[in-house]
Amino acid sequence: MKAIIQTRRILAVLLTLVLAAPLGLIHANAADKGAVSQSRALQAEVNQFNYFDQVYPRLNDKNHVFKTATYEDIVHLFESEGNFAVLFGGAWSGQTQATIGFINQVAKEQGIKTIYNFDTKLDGTALDIADTGSPYAYKYVDLANKYLKNLNLYDKDIAANNVSYQKEDGTTVAANKINAPFLFIYNKDHKGNDGEPAPIVSYLNESKVWEDFLTNGALDASKVTAYKKLVSDTLGTVANYSVIDESDYIKEAFNLNYAGENPGKVIFNEQDADLVYEHVTYHQLKEILKSNGNYLLFFGGSWCPNTQALIKYVNEYAKEHGIEKIYFFDTKLDGGVEVREAGNNTGGPKGDNPHYTEVLQIRTTDHPYAKLYVDLVNNYLTNIITENNSAETPRTINYTNTFGQVVSGDRLQVPYLFSYNRSNKDVNGTSAPILGHIELMYSWSNIQPDYVKEGEDFVAGARYQNLIKALDALFARLEATTVRLTSTKATSSTNADGAINGTSTALEYRLVGESEYKKVTGGSITGLIPGTYEVRYASKPGYQGPTTKDGATAKLYPAGQAVQIQVRSGEYADVSADAWYYPAVDYLASRNITAGTESEGFGPNVKLNRGQFVVLLLKAYGIQPEAAGADNFADAGDTYYTGYLAAAKRLGIAGGSGDNRFNPEAEISRQDLAALLYRALGVLDRLPAGATAGTLEGYSDAANIAGYAEPAFTALVKAGIIGGNGGKLNPEGTSTRAETAQILYNLLTK
Repeated sequence: MKAIIQTRRILAVLLTLVLAAPLGLIHANAADKGAVSQSRALQAEVNQFNYFDQVYPRLNDKNHVFKTATYEDIVHLFESEGNFAVLFGGAWSGQTQATIGFINQVAKEQGIKTIYNFDTKLDGTALDIADTGSPYAYKYVDLANKYLKNLNLYDKDIAANNVSYQKEDGTTVAANKINAPFLFIYNKDHKGNDGEPAPIVSYLNESKVWEDFLTNGALDASKVTAYKKLVSDTLGTVANYSVIDESDYIKEAFNLNYAGENPGKVIFNEQDADLVYEHVTYHQLKEILKSNGNYLLFFGGSWCPNTQALIKYVNEYAKEHGIEKIYFFDTKLDGGVEVREAGNNTGGPKGDNPHYTEVLQIRTTDHPYAKLYVDLVNNYLTNIITENNSAETPRTINYTNTFGQVVSGDRLQVPYLFSYNRSNKDVNGTSAPILGHIELMYSWSNIQPDYVKEGEDFVAGARYQNLIKALDALFARLEATTVRLTSTKATSSTNADGAINGTSTALEYRLVGESEYKKVTGGSITGLIPGTYEVRYASKPGYQGPTTKDGATAKLYPAGQAVQIQVRSGEYADVSADAWYYPAVDYLASRNITAGTESEGFGPNVKLNRGQFVVLLLKAYGIQPEAAGADNFADAGDTYYTGYLAAAKRLGIAGGSGDNRFNPEAEISRQDLAALLYRALGVLDRLPAGATAGTLEGYSDAANIAGYAEPAFTALVKAGIIGGNGGKLNPEGTSTRAETAQILYNLLTK
């Protein structure tokens, strides 16, 4: 699997927007990339989510070796050839939390690329198949008995050591219970000294909490070393490890299921390149939906004929748009897989299809875990549009809560492909996390580009064209607000020769004060007079059934919230051509990176305040201000930064200065700026992974750094983001706008 990609472009945008940042910013990959090509070009950065970094605070390594495995994934791994490192455990487990970082360190030291993590709690919290009391205990027991033949951790005659279930004839079937964390090496073909199957080559069943690694409240190196030795001995049992090619695996699953009903036929062939899809668990999906960023998500399964129809073409079109990741979630938490001993995978309602069961389909009314689906929709997909909820008689998924009340959620059909940003608000200020969707119920046969059905009045390939039209609409907007806009100055205050660059045809614009928006026709808006312009995503449709000869049903999404960008004219009155900072100011102003303090002035000697810094920081990431009335600092006031302070407080970027106050009008010190920047990069998952030789010890005034800012300075100096001047960091000082402009100019023109 590819490593999580850090979005360097967004980090560069953050740094270039932060005019207030009086620090030596020296990130080598931040560059002015110019306007984006509009010929099927990527319209926004689609984020990739680092699940383990998010849910395991002590892992502390963004380039870790762990990969989640759904139930379907772990079955596939257990049936694959090779040596695999596997960890049973979950973020809910204090023992897994305590040890996962040490396991990761040892694995990387031994050159292991991937450890597959399977959580027997299929929802990450409550649905535990490794529990005799669960109606789905057989999902664990049969998995263990079929694949982990030599799982003999405890005395099987003691019921408390096992997970068990009763067959219809009253026979009890049991398997040793695996407790988290359980690290083991798996090879399906491995045999023991007696010649019998022994697929667990080696294992570590050591349960430790964090306190077990401490002495007098401090981490004890000897205890850590002893545990890492156990991990090393376990992982060192084999010399070579295999990695599942998820792309090939997903292709294989779809071909297998399709061929099960259509003998001799396949969806994917040898010419198909790698796929952009990544399977996610329920807990992983929920964490994605809770996080900031732009994501593409696909609900469906290889068992579903309608998902089979779209899976190949969605992938092809996504790659044409430069999209590298679509998260793929199956509402059947087991993928519909039935795991029993040989012979029990056939004879189901779909013949040889091994994904036919419905027992863990949470998208089912009154299912014991329907709550998982309903709460997911109601808590995160709040503006969902579906064919079911658009019908004259809407169809929902329901469950009864502990108070006897029926709770309902809109029923989506699979496949359901959608773009998502949890922070998005529409033009009316209403939360609208889903930016667009596709819900088309076609089959692999009728979606072919040349498909014609006798007696049907559809044109040839109509359904394929419906999908392409829907994908064009969906991929036109993959972000909450556009974040790459720059401007070109007009030559004078009266000339209409200014421009806004980095646009796309999905946008519309207007000069502030005008009533109507105009449609953007390309990569730039030209012929502009100086002034402030509002640019936003125009209203656009999502597509779903029912489909007629005239096409799929279009459902409009409201226009997005506007961002403002200024087109300037001429020179600043207070910046002379021979000033040392002139090239920097001219460069930044021409790209709308910095603005003046008044109509004709730049204010080179002006210092920025805390409120201004927070506004710039959040705008850089397209984070919208909170609506009036949101929880806020007591001194947030009612001004341009009020909503942004509320957003920063909600996200945990701004903690205030005590007594629920932020002091937004106070000049921001270098150490406050460092602390805010560090916290923001952490919250937004943008801390750079690279490191330099820089340390605080290299600066004579490091002792002057306040305690709250020391972690920020330590990390940012080490990463090469912050540098000093004359051997000093000057944590209590501030910088002028001219000094900051020069820093940014040096950064962007390297």
